[in-house]
Amino acid sequence: MEKPVKVGIIGCGAIAEHLHAPDYAAAPEAEITAFCDLSKAKAERLAARHAPGAKIYSDYKAMLKDGVVDAVSVCLPNVLHGPVTIAAAKAGCHVLVEKPMATSLDEAKAMIAAAKKAGVLLMVNQSQRRFPSHRKAKEVLESGIMGKILHVTAMFGHMGPEYWSPTGKWFFQKKQARFGAMADLGVHKADLVRHLTGKEVAEVSAAYGTLEKKNTDVEDNFVATLKFADGTLGTLASSWTVKGMEANYMILHCANGTLEINWLPDKPLMAQLTKPECEIVFPMPPPPTNADAGWGLDIGGAFCRAILGLEAPYCSGEEGMKSLAVILAAEKAADTGRTVKVKI
Repeated sequence: MEKPVKVGIIGCGAIAEHLHAPDYAAAPEAEITAFCDLSKAKAERLAARHAPGAKIYSDYKAMLKDGVVDAVSVCLPNVLHGPVTIAAAKAGCHVLVEKPMATSLDEAKAMIAAAKKAGVLLMVNQSQRRFPSHRKAKEVLESGIMGKILHVTAMFGHMGPEYWSPTGKWFFQKKQARFGAMADLGVHKADLVRHLTGKEVAEVSAAYGTLEKKNTDVEDNFVATLKFADGTLGTLASSWTVKGMEANYMILHCANGTLEINWLPDKPLMAQLTKPECEIVFPMPPPPTNADAGWGLDIGGAFCRAILGLEAPYCSGEEGMKSLAVILAAEKAADTGRTVKVKI
């Protein structure tokens, strides 16, 4: 195998702790050589657990200047995704940027252009593409067994970012986050409906509101209706006020039956078919047993393999931008009370 890709993680909050750092540490294609965070204590904690020999930085520009990394994960508040990605690309680094990739289409286009000019890979961590149930659902839909997709319902909701990222105060500040639940959670499903159906959203109508969260200027609930380019219809919702059970599902109503992707451990992917009439519960691989393996999505390995040319990116910059465009159209639709065409 080629030498592993030297990776730096910029931003050592919850998503780096639970996903990026453990995934890189478990990937033979990756070597974590640097951690960067304004809080050196956060960076040092991650390094102690996953890469004790890694260098610690509080300034990402210094890290890029030192040349200790070939690639970076950008795990920062949303408004920093664009400028840090562009700076990393200009320094010759491949970039895996967290979702939503940018706060505007112009910013997303500038990120893509910077990566192309530098000859580096830009990927967007639309991580739900990597979930075992979603990867299997893609296979099932592409097999044709379900028939034509007619209607899609998707939702992602939980109690709010404060419950899984206690130090992530920026989620509730529009100046740093730009969006609330709509882009924090909604962009996951906006991307997934595009990815699984192979269809592009043409028009959106939407509404959002802040129903429970205090001391915030972003929305905590969002719902949209989608019309795809081929006429397929759907709904998309996200919420930071879901109590008792996380809502993380997609239901695809098709000509030959219904395919349901949910968060139930015994039935994560289930098809109810009419032709022939039957129920199929698709088996999933067991979860990782290694406590340091994060969520077992191998996003770090997949990113590095794409850098090495061993496989295609699971979500390119262009793909990330198309999913962002759906969210931006939904925001405009909610603000104007009109149906908005999705444009890039």
